Amino acid sequence: MGVGRVSMWLLWTTLLLVLPLGGLGPLLCPREPFYFLIAITKMLENKNDGSLYTPDNLLVCPAETLRCFRLELSVIGFEEGPSVGIVVFRLQRLLDALGSRLWVIDQGPCPPCEAHPQRPVPLFLAKLLELLQGTCARDLPSA
Repeated sequence: MGVGRVSMWLLWTTLLLVLPLGGLGPLLCPREPFYFLIAITKMLENKNDGSLYTPDNLLVCPAETLRCFRLELSVIGFEEGPSVGIVVFRLQRLLDALGSRLWVIDQGPCPPCEAHPQRPVPLFLAKLLELLQGTCARDLPSA
């Protein structure tokens, strides 16, 4: 059981509650990153016990934060082999596209990725989900 098991359960619950709502926003917030994040989470269930540099404050330096997540995803792809690597690569491309449309200017100076604390992979994925959700929430039209 342990921490990884509970975190995976929380991540799945959050994903399953968010996706059916259809409220992921307009073109700036596509659903595909969420689908690939689900696929990676499912593929890694009970497999990866490593840790990755995980930004805690997602509001400071958002472009750099997204870049850090993208770089750390490469570690997952490398360690888990080609089947996970392909899914990671696709998610990275979607994050690149999303980042180029959302953030133009950073609030420098931004800390390097290695300055962030290392967290277990399930918590890393949960933080990436939180970043995507926050991005989408900012892009939703206000009622």
